[in-house]
Amino acid sequence: MADLLVIAHGKLEHGPARGTWAGASRRLRRIFGNRLEIRYTSGPGDATRVAREALVAGAEWLVAAGGDGTIHEVVNGFFRGPENIRPQASLSFLPFGSGNDWVRTLNIPSGTLGSAERLAASRVHLVDVGFAGFRALDGSPTECVFMNVAEAGIGGRVVTLMSSGLFAALGGVGYRLAAVRAALDGNRPKIRLGIDGCAPVAIGPTLSLIVAGGRYFGSGMRCAPMARPDDGLFEVISLGDFGRAELLFKVRRFFSGTYLGDQKVRHRSARTIEAASDERVLLEMDGELVGTLPVSIRVLPSAIAIRY
Repeated sequence: MADLLVIAHGKLEHGPARGTWAGASRRLRRIFGNRLEIRYTSGPGDATRVAREALVAGAEWLVAAGGDGTIHEVVNGFFRGPENIRPQASLSFLPFGSGNDWVRTLNIPSGTLGSAERLAASRVHLVDVGFAGFRALDGSPTECVFMNVAEAGIGGRVVTLMSSGLFAALGGVGYRLAAVRAALDGNRPKIRLGIDGCAPVAIGPTLSLIVAGGRYFGSGMRCAPMARPDDGLFEVISLGDFGRAELLFKVRRFFSGTYLGDQKVRHRSARTIEAASDERVLLEMDGELVGTLPVSIRVLPSAIAIRY
């Protein structure tokens, strides 16, 4: 097996980013030579399968090449339930997606030819992972892990909008437009929230409930500027019943991360989170629509080794 396995989104082979990716992959081959192998995904869930098979076979270093969704799938290849099946293996990132929010927290530049050189000089860091049990879109109980952000509320609507050609074609700008559209059109479900084993408390009409290990989501929205991926905590932020005019007036504050002092925003740090609602509330993780509430989340401290 190669020393370095790159699991690349299939669009990098044939999509609009193939030119830049071709340059980066040539540099990778010059640096790592025969120690490198690149496998392209063919559909949803494929990155998880490839990562799992490689780790079981003894892989020591994987690289997720693509966006936040590719990273999400590869990370889930490392875990069976809350257990890392190969904790001595490490994970790196070549960000070539449209959002690239997780790598912003790590200060890794997106879609650049210098990504290969950064890998060669990378160092190992232990970071936290979130383990979540929730309801899949078909209503069945399921579970997965996430690295960056889990969100209940408008995030699922944003992901749905981004699946349409219009918003997706605009890249990062499309994410921001979709977020504004979802916030203006979306409902405000009533959510019950429990923190660190305390009895759930109704937090009223909620635009968004964010559980953040990283600092960004929605293609650069600075949702949790205080978050650290290695402190054993999640930042739990709830946005209340903002009206349409109020949202438009404050939209820059939401994107810049200066919104946390608003009276309709609540923030706490936590190790475990329980959230439920009597309404159907979509749940997204790392930019992927995964299911609905109820959800139970706990931090797995220092659960995976990453190299950057």
